[in-house]
Amino acid sequence: MPYTDAESALLEHPDGAIATAIKALNPPVLIHLGDFKKGRLSCTDELYKNNYQQIAHLNPHKTVYTPGDNDWTDCDRFNMSMRYDELERLNTLRQIFFYQDQFELTKNIPGFIRQEDLIENALWKIGSVIFATLHIPGTNNGRKEILRSDNQVALNAADYRDQSNAKWLQQLFAAAESLQAIVIVFHADMFDFDHDKPACSAENRTECDGYRMLRELIKTKALQFKKPVLVIHGDTLAYCLNQPYTEIPNLWRLNAPGDIKYVDASQILFDPENQAMPFTVTGLLDRKPAPAVCNDSFFDLSILLPFLK
Repeated sequence: MPYTDAESALLEHPDGAIATAIKALNPPVLIHLGDFKKGRLSCTDELYKNNYQQIAHLNPHKTVYTPGDNDWTDCDRFNMSMRYDELERLNTLRQIFFYQDQFELTKNIPGFIRQEDLIENALWKIGSVIFATLHIPGTNNGRKEILRSDNQVALNAADYRDQSNAKWLQQLFAAAESLQAIVIVFHADMFDFDHDKPACSAENRTECDGYRMLRELIKTKALQFKKPVLVIHGDTLAYCLNQPYTEIPNLWRLNAPGDIKYVDASQILFDPENQAMPFTVTGLLDRKPAPAVCNDSFFDLSILLPFLK
């Protein structure tokens, strides 16, 4: 989010309802899962800078952002008034959010580091929990609908991101051996995909599951880790907290709020003593727990009216 003007108002400092709730909570870290604009909005430099500033003011110097597909891979779509080369937009996005980073998004997060190979990937700790972001956008992990960039260059970039993400996951789990839990954060819903397709490879770069390799790596590492692992993502309409694989009972998945179906931010707490439910997720506006069932159906936005007035 924001996908609409009303959602943008909720995030606007100092009076937006979600901005106010975040300020009152004062969390050690706020995570934005990407998609800071609706897909049809043109990806102009002005929009990037304005939305970067909005995100920066939500939780100053303690905010981590990971890119979504609306933020760059979709910038070449035909339904936009101004279309861009998606790789050029990714470079601009990196400059504003990561290289220049005028408002120093992550300045006050102790021990915060970025991956040398892929600057948008990050790692940090809060107490006994270690966190990492991975750059995993929608559009089959950046492998489909390449409309303005050179196709081979874009697929090479996707291969590079996959390799860098895999290395970052390996580093994350190695660093977590003495800790109590892991949280992995990215944009795309890799659980809501065509699992019948093979993993992408040098021989098959497009007619493939762009998430299979990373999904299988997370599953393998979580099973070996044995302690709680939480995967947080956005991208799809469902808002839910569940265990996606019965054979990996220590792996949890949060499809986070913040889209046009459920407009909110959530507080996440970890309780190492509660093995059955180590992670609790509560909406900041409605103070309700995240549902256990992932429901993709659309519903009436009138539920938001009390917060939009």
